[in-house]
Amino acid sequence: MDQIRMHIKLGDQRTTISADTILVAMLTIKLGHDPDNAATVAREWLQARLPDKVGTDKGKGKRTSQAARELMIEAIADKKLSRAYDDWVIG
Repeated sequence: MDQIRMHIKLGDQRTTISADTILVAMLTIKLGHDPDNAATVAREWLQARLPDKVGTDKGKGKRTSQAARELMIEAIADKKLSRAYDDWVIG
């Protein structure tokens, strides 16, 4: 599967994250934008949210791609699916 690479700033660090092209396109569509601009829209959206999820201290960005994918999936999933997942995780 094709990947899109995006550069995100975490504090003073710049890190590169990778995500599947289809996931980035679906997020962009969910946000109401043209998927032709998917990389830009997703990068800006992630830049606003990812530092809060992974932190900005040196070394915290090691799992940024995974955290970015989690954020995108949560944004794409409908509320019913998200609630069912949360219920399953909580037990």
